[in-house]
Amino acid sequence: MSYLFAKIIRFPSYYFWYLCARIQFSTRGVRWPKHLTVKGPLGLSAIGRIELGSHITIVNDSKYNRAGINHPTQLVAGRDAILKIGNHVGISGASIYAESSIEIGDHVLLGANARIYDTDFHPIHFQDRLAKTSAKTAPVLIGDHVWLAANVTILKGVHIGARSVIAAGSVVASDIPEDCLAGGIPARVIRKITKDDQHKQLDSYPKTSS
Repeated sequence: MSYLFAKIIRFPSYYFWYLCARIQFSTRGVRWPKHLTVKGPLGLSAIGRIELGSHITIVNDSKYNRAGINHPTQLVAGRDAILKIGNHVGISGASIYAESSIEIGDHVLLGANARIYDTDFHPIHFQDRLAKTSAKTAPVLIGDHVWLAANVTILKGVHIGARSVIAAGSVVASDIPEDCLAGGIPARVIRKITKDDQHKQLDSYPKTSS
């Protein structure tokens, strides 16, 4: 009964945040993609260009994801920048900030509070900061079927190969090859992901009698 009651309460909330997102997309000149699901408030800034694929789910509130979302998802494309997200992507409270170019492939999972930046935001030297010199930027590319676990940070210029997994809390400052498990600060390849991992995962489930 309590589960049904919770669904009834959330039903109008879903449509409220859906409407808010539609208004943001329209006023910022971003095309509304097919089958976009938005749960909770969303931050959208599109001075540059934002392109979203189909079947994207964006979760922005901890009541929809108990993994510890700290803030609503932020999708930002600065002047002359492009932020491109593929199809069948799941996003939970992420911050994706493009000043140059960020491209995310298909079937990517962005865990709670994942952060992807293609800019340093500020120069290293204090005199450059006082002079308001532009920070360094470099394109970021996330391959298909990549999983960024909770609280992962991807820094400028990083390319993550297809099907790789980045462990929770990692900071990725250099390229990660495809089919790898990587983690740490800074992130390093821990090992390759192989067919054996699939079998181990399947074998870990309890067997049921027919």
